[in-house]
Amino acid sequence: MASSLPKYETKTLKNGLQIVVIPLKNHSDVISTDIFYKVGSRNEIMGKSGIAHMLEHMNFKSTKNLKAGEFDKEVKSVGGVNNASTSFDYTHYYIKSSTDNLKTSVTLFAELMQNLSLKDKEFQPERNVVMEERRWRTDNNPLGYLYFRLFNNAYIYHPYHWTPIGFMNDIKTWTIKDIRDFHKTYYQPQNAILMVTGDVNPKEVFKEAKAAFGKIKNDGKIPKVKFIEPKQDGAKRLIIHKDSEVEMIAIAFHIPNFKSKDQVTLSVISEILYSGKSSRLYKELVDKKRLVNSVYAYNMENTDPGLFIFMATCNPGVDARTVEKELIKQINLMKETRVTKAELEKVKINTKSDFIYSLESSTSVADLYGSYLVRGDISPLLNYEENVNKVTPKQVQEIAKKYFDFNTSTTIILKK
Repeated sequence: MASSLPKYETKTLKNGLQIVVIPLKNHSDVISTDIFYKVGSRNEIMGKSGIAHMLEHMNFKSTKNLKAGEFDKEVKSVGGVNNASTSFDYTHYYIKSSTDNLKTSVTLFAELMQNLSLKDKEFQPERNVVMEERRWRTDNNPLGYLYFRLFNNAYIYHPYHWTPIGFMNDIKTWTIKDIRDFHKTYYQPQNAILMVTGDVNPKEVFKEAKAAFGKIKNDGKIPKVKFIEPKQDGAKRLIIHKDSEVEMIAIAFHIPNFKSKDQVTLSVISEILYSGKSSRLYKELVDKKRLVNSVYAYNMENTDPGLFIFMATCNPGVDARTVEKELIKQINLMKETRVTKAELEKVKINTKSDFIYSLESSTSVADLYGSYLVRGDISPLLNYEENVNKVTPKQVQEIAKKYFDFNTSTTIILKK
């Protein structure tokens, strides 16, 4: 079957920087210029958690040729927007602008890679900003706190033990030297992918990228992550207390990494359970029984083995254990009975239309391609549509049985 995916062209400079161009012939005069670094919180160590995210903040401070805040001003002055994010596996920066500002965007990213100042007087106030973000998203946000504690318990040894924001004590105790060392180690041409997506000519991009990045030198080998999470040897159950109006629950199961052929079926299971108002969990827990205000069920697709996560926020006065029983019932239903052909077809159609819809804007195409390329394998993306089409009711049941094993699950209940 024909794939809806746009074609891409790629070249690698002598210094190892990979350049990827995805021309979308849409006459929109819009491009997304992205740089992906192959570093996220999985490259951190205990005691220095959250550094990848901290560095993302520092990346918008001063450089040899730009004052702090000037990067943003330059982007805005040409009518562009920029942002950044740090995940478990990688750090992503992007500038969305018109096509004729290609050179500006590429040059700005090259300036950040080789000339970032990393001054202590810029670092100290930014550390407070990150501490505030940690309070706002994690410590004072019950659902964020539950999510953080889920990883602390589902992983003991692997750096996925914390989420990218890191532990508060680490945020308080980093030094500027830690940040500089981390930058020197990971922000090298050989550890990055520059990607330009949209209304653009590949030759132009290769020319500008070579001019801006070609002379940047690498600085030593990139350390490999050697952490392998030991197999969980029993079910874990934890009750945590937090100032919250309502109770919450999370249940997680271990699943393989993003390259596994089982991921497609896990995505389909996630759609059946949680996508939209006609999904099983929404119909049962929100509509019919009015037990929860929100419910999630999704598979992580990570560089290293991830989790399939169920999370729910109870309605006022509802006991999380009541919701847990309902979730278990729905999980067991996936394992014990086959999904009907009709339900599976509907999910396939929705999955496909979501996928095609995500290929309409340059930013979401860049997100999609970048997230696979930066983790080192684009084939799951290239075969995605074809593989979704092949999923059978029997497969859905087999995969549910294989991974939804309550003997190795992690359950966390958040009470007032």
